[in-house]
Parts: sequence; C-alpha cells; structure tokens
Amino acid sequence: MLVCYAFPTLIPQSLLDRFPQGGVNLHPALLPNYRGPHPFHRLAADGQHAAHGGVTLHRMSAGFDDGDILGQVRFSEADWTSKQTLVASSAAAMRMLVSEAAPAYCRGRLHGVPQPKGDFIWARMEPVHTMISSAMPIGHVTLLWHVLGLLPGIYLQMGEHKVRLGFQIKRLGPPTGHAPTLRWGAVEFDLADGRVLYLTYNRLLKRLVKVRAMFARTSSPKGRLEMRLYGETKTANRQDG
Repeated sequence: MLVCYAFPTLIPQSLLDRFPQGGVNLHPALLPNYRGPHPFHRLAADGQHAAHGGVTLHRMSAGFDDGDILGQVRFSEADWTSKQTLVASSAAAMRMLVSEAAPAYCRGRLHGVPQPKGDFIWARMEPVHTMISSAMPIGHVTLLWHVLGLLPGIYLQMGEHKVRLGFQIKRLGPPTGHAPTLRWGAVEFDLADGRVLYLTYNRLLKRLVKVRAMFARTSSPKGRLEMRLYGETKTANRQDG
C-alpha cells in the first residue's frame, strides 16, 4: 500500500493500481472540510481550527482529498498554542493513524465511509489571508503568528506599505482609535480587544525564533488525542470488544 503526506501532485489511478491495497493519504484537516494544499494555514486564517482541525487518513482516488475516510484524529485548542505543539500533535496523530488504521484497512477490518457531497472550502492561501485587520481579536492574531508567522508571514497595512509582523511583545491596553505607529523595529496598533506592540519581522528575528524553537519544551499530546475509525467490520468490532 502507498502512504502519502503533503504530496503536491495528483497520483494517477494507473500508478495506484500497482499497489494491492491502493494508496492512502494523511490530510491535516477533518475532511470533507478544507481539502486542498494549505489546510492548517486556512484553518487558522478562517478561525475554524477548533471545528475542523485534526488529521484524516483517507483512501486516494481520482480527485484531490475526496476518497473514503478511514480514520480521523481531532485536535483541541491546546494543540494550537504554538508552532511546536501543532507539529508535535500532527506527528502523534499521523503515527496513530498509520500504526492502527492503515493496518486495519490492509487486513480488511476497516473499509471507510464515502465523503459527503457538498460545497466545501478549498484550502488555498491567498495574500488576503495573511493580512491583519483591526477587527481581529488579539487571540486570533496570536494564532496566525503561530501558524503563518514564519511562512508565508503575517502583514499589517500601513498607508501604501505592508509591514511584516514578528511576535507580540506586549499588550498596551484597550484600543485607542489611533493609527498604527512604527519605530525602532516595532509596530504599535489596535486590535478589536486591545492595543498591542509587535516586533517587525527581519533576519535577526528569524534566527532568534529558530533558536528559541530548538530549546522549547513541548508537552506530549499523546494523552489528549483520540482516534475515530470509520467503516469497521463486525468481526473487528467483536475482536476489539
């Protein structure tokens, strides 16, 4: 069986047919929502990470991310608190699905369920999704920094120019109604529930973030992740019971 993750090209059916069990794909969202190439980014940008965040194992088909669903692991808010926790939770969820759901599918104990028909969001990032608005709450912008901050970046419009933001230094107080101000490598601006001070993004900050990530401690997500399987056979259910 062929197992894929983040492969950017649609694999032709003629190649999938060379594998006795075909192919399965790990998709970082709870399908059928947020099919497409940038699910994590769009989930954060749309504020839908709590509703549709997680990892899906599905059968590969003739279309992108639309094959039968075999298993899913849902994320909680705790899995989105930093880039490190999101990566750790994604890796743990994928290990669960590959080590348990994929073998059950190969042994005929798991058949999956078809994805429902409908008009679901296609998860592709556009420049508008990286822009910060004063109508956004502080927590949402923090989430955008965790998920989008290093790549592709988050930006604040200041007049005719866009300023790329680093991470938040502090909350200054309630919104003031004043325009953003930029000085000494930091930008001060209003959000919906407060005025904040952010570092601007530059090469030095990029290096500092990478060093910080190397020494960051991330708690294990293993205990809080649960896997749901779809289309289990009655025999498998009796054996599991």
